[in-house]
This record gives sequence, structure tokens and C-alpha cells, in this order.
Amino acid sequence: METRFYDLNDLARADCHDCEGCSSCCRDMGDSILLDPYDAFQFQRAGNRMNELLASGAVALTVWEGMILPHLQMKEASGACAFLSADGRCKIHDFRPGICRLFPLGRNYADGKMNYFLLEHACENSSRSKIRVSKWLGIEPAEDYHRFVLEWHDFRHEMVDILSEAQEEQAKQLNLYLLRTIFLTDYDTTIDFYSQFMNRIRRIREAFRD
Repeated sequence: METRFYDLNDLARADCHDCEGCSSCCRDMGDSILLDPYDAFQFQRAGNRMNELLASGAVALTVWEGMILPHLQMKEASGACAFLSADGRCKIHDFRPGICRLFPLGRNYADGKMNYFLLEHACENSSRSKIRVSKWLGIEPAEDYHRFVLEWHDFRHEMVDILSEAQEEQAKQLNLYLLRTIFLTDYDTTIDFYSQFMNRIRRIREAFRD
């Protein structure tokens, strides 16, 4: 069956109606729920600084194609997300990461653009209904968030290429610089996130050129 791709204004069968008590997608995900800078900003808005989340074990670090990135940590005993309550509900639902918001949709990157596709058999809820992709994501303005995700995707790959050419110790120092600049330095939650993000990656690019 040919994969169908969706844009922000398209309808996709993704609405699982508040999960109806199911929390399967919040369990046994390993280190796959990678966090991006907007997620760090959202966590901070909810009163959770990234340094504190790392210290508590709710977030951990993993290496993605040579780049150190934070991810949601699963509890060792139960396999559940650290933010999943005992009754199977998300304790940070209003501020949950983008990958969590997206599911059961995935992102497709091609030719400098991004669109979405349905992960057909990933969600156990068989009674999902159609919903506009932008509404499902629940982040406004949806177009600004969409552009950010694409920019972050391209920036990551740009950094991966630089890290792959660096010596081991240099790559370690560059990774720590990236982690500190992008994730561990607080954002100002009273002003626009996207301008702060673009300023940070501009500084990084200038530093790497030097």
C-alpha cells in the first residue's frame, strides 16, 4: 500500500480521542523520544529546567549519529515514561514533547520540505477519527512550528557532518558546547521562542566557521 503524505491543513486519521485510557505509546520506547529545543522551552514554561530534568532522571542523553541529544527516559522497572502517572495519564500533557504530540503521525523529509504520514500499525486504538494535522499538533501558529522543526532537522544534519570530521576530543568538546548552548541554557519564556532559537544557531554557525 502506497504511503500517503499529509500537509498541515490535511485531514488524517490520527485522533485517538484522548487515548481513552490507553498509554501504550508512553511505554517501552527506549531512547526514541528525542527532544528538540522547543521541547526544552516548553518544559521550562512548565517549571522544569533541562538541567533539573537530567539530574532527576526524567530525561537522559543519547548519541544520535554522533550528536548528543536529550530524550525522555523510561522507568527501568515498569518501562513507562517518567512523566506517566500511575493511572496511565501524562503529567505534562499541555507541555508534552513534539514527538508525543505527533503520534501516530510521523515526519517525512524530502527535497528541503517536510510533510507527515500515518504510522498505520503503531497505535493500538482502532477507532481513530480524522483530524486536521495542525489541530492534532496543537501548537500555534502551526506554520511557525512546522518551519522550526524543518530548520532543526537541517541544523542537526549540518552539525552531524561537522562532528563526523572532528577528532574524538574535539567532537566531545563541540558536543558539549552544542548541548549547553541549545538545551542547558535557559530560554526566556516571556518572549518568542523562535527568534531565540534562530539567534542561538546563528551564533553556533559563526563559532564553527571560526
